[in-house]
Amino acid sequence: MSIKVLYCGDTQVNMTTHAKGIDTWTFTYYSDSAKWLRDAMAEQEDMEYTHIPNERVIAEMPDTLEKFQEYDVVILSDCGYNNVVLQPGNTRPFRIPMGPDRVQALYDYVQQGGGLIMVGGWLSYSGMQGKAMYSGTKVEELLPVRCMPRGADDRMEITAGYMMEIEDPDHPITKGIDWSIPYCLLGYNKTTLREDAHLLASYNGDVQMAVRQVGKGRSLSYCSDVTPHWAGNFFDHPQYKELWMRIIRWTAGAL
Repeated sequence: MSIKVLYCGDTQVNMTTHAKGIDTWTFTYYSDSAKWLRDAMAEQEDMEYTHIPNERVIAEMPDTLEKFQEYDVVILSDCGYNNVVLQPGNTRPFRIPMGPDRVQALYDYVQQGGGLIMVGGWLSYSGMQGKAMYSGTKVEELLPVRCMPRGADDRMEITAGYMMEIEDPDHPITKGIDWSIPYCLLGYNKTTLREDAHLLASYNGDVQMAVRQVGKGRSLSYCSDVTPHWAGNFFDHPQYKELWMRIIRWTAGAL
């Protein structure tokens, strides 16, 4: 039986303006940082995934409990809260009401047995200049961590690089991974561990990876990133892909 994964985020449109005296021009290009995790899931015989890019989350993310329950685990990665809470109809022509309460549906989904993973990034947790906005929401209530307060910039840019300290080497996610192989992460979102959560990895006293039982479901916080730039050269670790597939399987209740 396949594990069904809903993966939201990790894409963006980049615009750069170049000026040479009085003359300017603009380049626009699309960044698909989700490709790595999509490709890794595609290689697994026991896994099916649906990826919704950031620009389509408002329109396409499930908005009822029943629709969420078509999946075993939901991944939010660099996908700000506005994309989750809003629905089509917040611009003209207005739709009143805009639709079902998607956040409540996600909350009920996890409480009733679903899995939720939040991956770090500039638009995860509190995010850059507080713009991710998960602090104080029902999504935050599901996580193993608490976000920095609304408006706070939670990014920790570690340009010299760092390795995580494994707090529980015997957990099904971390056990058997060779953590002695050098790698370099470059940043993470600063959060605080909940009292009923279990810490798997840390750096400088801050949460890097933590898990939590939430009602009948499970949640996992990974406070660095699965993709560049924060992922650094962790991609080169021979068990990096295995680690992420364990993260997904554990949160889905299959490990």
